[in-house]
Amino acid sequence: MKRSLGVGLAVAAQLLIGLAAASVLAENAAVVPVPRNDDWWMKRHQSMNERVKQGHVDMIWIGDSITHGWEGGGKEVWETYYGSRNAVNLGIGGDRTEHVLWRLDNGNIEGISPQLAIIMIGTNNALFEPQQTAEGVKAIVERLRSRLPQMKILLLAIFPRGENPQDPLRQKNAAVNEIIKGLDDGDMVKFVDINEAFLMPDGTLPKDIMPDLLHPNARGYAIWAAALESYIAAVMGPLPGAKAEPDAEGFVSLFDGKTLTGWRQAGGKASGQASYWAEDGCIVGKVGKGPNSFLCTDKTYRDFVFKVEAKFDVPGNSGIQFRSHQREDGRVYGYQCEIDPSERGESGGIYDEARRGWLFKLEGLEDARKAFKVDDWNEFTIEAKGKHLRTWVNGVPCADFVDEGEEADLEGFIALQVHQGKQGQIRWRNIRIKELPAE
Repeated sequence: MKRSLGVGLAVAAQLLIGLAAASVLAENAAVVPVPRNDDWWMKRHQSMNERVKQGHVDMIWIGDSITHGWEGGGKEVWETYYGSRNAVNLGIGGDRTEHVLWRLDNGNIEGISPQLAIIMIGTNNALFEPQQTAEGVKAIVERLRSRLPQMKILLLAIFPRGENPQDPLRQKNAAVNEIIKGLDDGDMVKFVDINEAFLMPDGTLPKDIMPDLLHPNARGYAIWAAALESYIAAVMGPLPGAKAEPDAEGFVSLFDGKTLTGWRQAGGKASGQASYWAEDGCIVGKVGKGPNSFLCTDKTYRDFVFKVEAKFDVPGNSGIQFRSHQREDGRVYGYQCEIDPSERGESGGIYDEARRGWLFKLEGLEDARKAFKVDDWNEFTIEAKGKHLRTWVNGVPCADFVDEGEEADLEGFIALQVHQGKQGQIRWRNIRIKELPAE
C-alpha cells in the first residue's frame, strides 16, 4: 500500500513538473531567465563577471555567437575600433534571450556604469514565434534600462541568415526585427538596422562575408564595425587617432589604413545604400539597393591637390566627388571625377552632379581615354585652384578647364562613390591631399 502511494506521488510530481513546464511555455519561455548547464558556458559567464569587477567598462556588447565571434574572426577589427574604448564582450555562443536575461541578473552588469550597450540577440530563438522572441528582446532592454538608467542602448536588428530572402529563418528574424524596432524611444534606446550592408542588391547573403550564412568572417566584422561607427561615435566620441603628418611632397593621408576615422556616409537612404569599410589597407565600397550614397570626408577643402588609387573588383562606373555639399534632402552634389572602365572611356572626365551635366568630357583626347587600366590599380589626381580644375589618370592629363558658371563651388568635402549597377565593389588606397593657398 505504501509502495503504491509512493509511485502515485512520484507520478503526480512528474505531472506537476510537466504542467509547470507547459505553463512556462504558455507564458513565453523567452522571457524567463534560465542558465545553461554546459560547464564551458558557466566558466565563460564567470569570466565575464570577473572582468566587470575590474571596472573601467565604458561599452558592453550583449549577444550570442555572433557577438562572441569578436574574439575570433573579428579580433583584429575589435582591437582597432574598441580596444581603446574599454569595451567588454558579453556574448556567448548559442545563447537565447532567456540565457542573456539570467546572465544580466547574475553578475554580468554588476557594479558598472557603461556609456553604451550594443544588443544583438534572437537568432537562436527560432523555436519561438517572432512575437515571443521580440518579447524576450524587450525584456532585456527593460532590464538594462532599469539597472543602468543612464546608459544609452543601440538595439541592432538581428542579422540576416540563409542564402536568400526566402530562407525561413531569415524571414523569422525579419519578423522579429519589424516588432523590436518599436522599442526605439528616440532618446535612450535606438534601433539600428545595418543588415543591407551585408547583402547584395538582390538580397543574397555572400559567403565571402558570412561563410556559413550566419556568422561573419573578418570581412563581415569589418563591415559591421564601419556601419556602426557613426552611431557609437555619437555617444562615445570619435575614435582617437594620431594626426597625420605631411610627407616629403606636402601630402597628408586621409585614411589610416584600418578605420574610417575622418569619414562619414551620406546620401542614399537609411537602408539600401552602398556600404563602405576598411580592409587590407584599403577602403572598400559595395553597391547597395537604393539611391547613390557617398563616403565623405568630415573636413571641407577649397584649393588642393588630391590623389587616390582605385581598382574595381567588378567593372562598373563610379566617381570621386570634390567640393561637394549635402542638401537638406540628404542628396550629395558636387564636381565628380569619373572612374569608368567601360568603352565610353570617361575616366578623368568631370561631371557636375548639381547641374546634371558634363563640364569636361574626353572627346577627342585619345591618350586620356586610354589611360585607365582595366583590372589594375589606377591613380587619379585632382587639382582645384579657384575655378581652375584639372585631372590626371595614371599621370596622363585629362580634364583641364575653368568653370565660369554661376554655380561654381569653391569649397566642400571630398566623397568616394560606388555606383556599379547590380553588383561589385571598388577599392581605394593611398588617399592623400595637399592643401594649397586660396586664390
